[in-house]
Amino acid sequence: MPDTIRAAVIGYGAMHHFGWAHSAWIDHTPEFELVGVCDRDVERTEAAKQDWPGIETWNDTAEVFARDDIDLVSVVTPHFTHAPIAIEALRAGKHVVVEKAMCLNVAEATAMVGAAEEAGKTLAVHHNRRHDGNFRRIKQLVDDGEIGEVFQVDLEAGGYGDPSHGWYTEKAKGGGLLYFWGPHAVDWVLNLVGEPVTGVTGFFFKKVWDHVDIADHAKAVMRFESGCVAEVTYSRINAAPRPLWRILGTKGAILDSGAAATKGYEQVISTPPQGSVKLLRVSDRGHKREEMEVPNLDNDWHNYWQDLADHLLRGGPVPVSGHDGRRTIAVFEAAEKSAQTGVTEPVPYE
Repeated sequence: MPDTIRAAVIGYGAMHHFGWAHSAWIDHTPEFELVGVCDRDVERTEAAKQDWPGIETWNDTAEVFARDDIDLVSVVTPHFTHAPIAIEALRAGKHVVVEKAMCLNVAEATAMVGAAEEAGKTLAVHHNRRHDGNFRRIKQLVDDGEIGEVFQVDLEAGGYGDPSHGWYTEKAKGGGLLYFWGPHAVDWVLNLVGEPVTGVTGFFFKKVWDHVDIADHAKAVMRFESGCVAEVTYSRINAAPRPLWRILGTKGAILDSGAAATKGYEQVISTPPQGSVKLLRVSDRGHKREEMEVPNLDNDWHNYWQDLADHLLRGGPVPVSGHDGRRTIAVFEAAEKSAQTGVTEPVPYE
């Protein structure tokens, strides 16, 4: 591959401006060149031309895949289209970045991984929220042993409100309630704990919102090899939300309300530190206690793309591989199976 990675973005829809954000990250990374944008909607490709003067646009992915001068495609389309588009792109000889959630199920994820291996191309999953400033600070504190051995991690988001949100609320297209915010949370937990998952127990509630076919409240309880337990909860019927993060260790705890977390992609390259996490440390068998606010690090989402360039051009590691992305999907699948069987289920590929 030459020194420049020529890239195309597939999908320029309105969902959180992800297509625009991917284009911005690509355009900002010196090793990448944004060649063009593909979307079935002509109005969207016209908007892309206005946003990125000089790019090419297409309304059919076949046109993109037929181009020998495009090295990589970034797939920013609804979840149910990720697997077929990514597999076709890989078979056409393109490297692929796929937006989270990676796909709908483990079978699709495995097919995507297999297509990448067969083609000898890179499949990367866009779990860029590992670069959030609050998560970066939390991971640093945990890795530095500030709260001792971590034995419980709780993550909770959502609230009380109508979940109607286009294709997201159709299970066959979006995957279900956990696929809203769960890709961030489960990837955070897997990255933070850094151990194999030995089992998942799932709980799903359908109580209020009958006009959509996804759950109103979902919880996945993950147990790790060391015995550490993590709970990931997302709800649309939670009238009393708890802090985003609560991490318990043998020497203290970390709390984060999530108030300073990124609210969108208006500033996609990076943002200065915002907010803080609360660090609680105990000693003398609990008789001494100190509490402090530790400033968050900066949100450096762009570094995902720099890491990807380093992988493709200089042999560095894939920032988030297809195997990594499949772990998150496998947790979702195990949680749903557990909710049906009533028992803790193993996680494939762990």
